[in-house]
Amino acid sequence: MPPKLLLIDALNLIRRIHAAVKAPDENAQVDGALSATLSSLMRALKHTQPTHVLVVFDGDPPTWRHKLLPEYKSHRKPMPVELRNQLTDFNRLFRQNGIMTFRRNGVEADDVIGAIAHKAIQANIQTTILSTDKIYRQLLGSPLITVRDHFNKVDHQKEDVIREFEVPPEKLLDLWAMAGIGDVPGVSGVGDKGALKLLQEQGVLEQIISFEGESKGALMKVLQQKEQAILSKKLATLLEDIELGISLKDMRYSGMRT
Repeated sequence: MPPKLLLIDALNLIRRIHAAVKAPDENAQVDGALSATLSSLMRALKHTQPTHVLVVFDGDPPTWRHKLLPEYKSHRKPMPVELRNQLTDFNRLFRQNGIMTFRRNGVEADDVIGAIAHKAIQANIQTTILSTDKIYRQLLGSPLITVRDHFNKVDHQKEDVIREFEVPPEKLLDLWAMAGIGDVPGVSGVGDKGALKLLQEQGVLEQIISFEGESKGALMKVLQQKEQAILSKKLATLLEDIELGISLKDMRYSGMRT
């Protein structure tokens, strides 16, 4: 049986579940999130039928992105203290059910998952990433990768990227360099439509920022803020070459423990 890998963005899953739990107090809300996370995990395992699983937690900042952009993620709503204090319970939940977890300070889950996904592509391993974070869509140029929206029960692949963004996965970084996405700022005053039009006219970001003729509109803004565009593209790019010290064998999944 060929390997099938499931990579789970832990906090993306846990925080969305926690926010949806109705409870009389904060501690009860976390307890409810623990139970709901286990149920969600079981559904995800049933749907994907993996042979290997890894749950990845974000490490504490700063990361290399904070060094490039000190205000990176500064506008995000902070995690509730009660939830943060019990993240070890979620980690224990995964481990007790036979699932490998990973966390390293200074490293975001996005980069860990991206690096493992790149290695999986090289090894011809079918891989599903469980996350609603659109940053992973850049990996969908490979037919071996699927990004699963667990909450809406949707599996995203290359054709979904083209339908949503009107560019293939290979051009998403150029699009986001100008339009921004999530915590990546992009170029001020340039939205999705303007960035898309520039890509359709010029092809790639490198050609856009090298333009030497008369400019106006979105093109003028990108040229005036080309360093911001270059920075944003770098911030949006998932790393490929992190040394994690774990192997496929470590992620082997043999079923839920009872």
